[in-house]
Amino acid sequence: MIIPTREECLKILKENNVPDNVIAHCKAVCDFSMKIVDLLEKKGINVNRDLVAAGALLHDIKKINSDDHIIEGYEFIKSLGFSEVALLIKKHGLYHLENEDFVPKTWEEKAVFYADKRVKNDKIVSINERFEYIKQRYKKDDVEKEIMFTKKIEKELLGDEKLQKLAH
Repeated sequence: MIIPTREECLKILKENNVPDNVIAHCKAVCDFSMKIVDLLEKKGINVNRDLVAAGALLHDIKKINSDDHIIEGYEFIKSLGFSEVALLIKKHGLYHLENEDFVPKTWEEKAVFYADKRVKNDKIVSINERFEYIKQRYKKDDVEKEIMFTKKIEKELLGDEKLQKLAH
């Protein structure tokens, strides 16, 4: 398994002209996903930290000027030889959840998916606040199914942990 370092991920983002605000979002998702990994490890769950970090940093590599940033990001990162990282990118979004190939299943995939749903721009927010933003930004009124799915992933990852602890 080949996983790019944090520095390599940031270089890939810059070389692909990813805007600074999107990079700031990716860094915040990475930082938050590391807190999730810490909690999982405290529960005795083995998680590949480097894979989560790379997936979180690169998850929005094709966010700008893309018809489907999930598929395009997946294909691009896979073409660089990072197929395991590409899978995390493929499974971070909301738009293909009806297709099993896009549903996060591993701890690493769930950590990146969930962290992305808790970070609005570069700030950690509640699921409800994040989905209010998604509704406005993407002109999508009905997100109830996606909220329920995200809360299911939250429960799997965190159990009954106090979510506020993660936000600090």
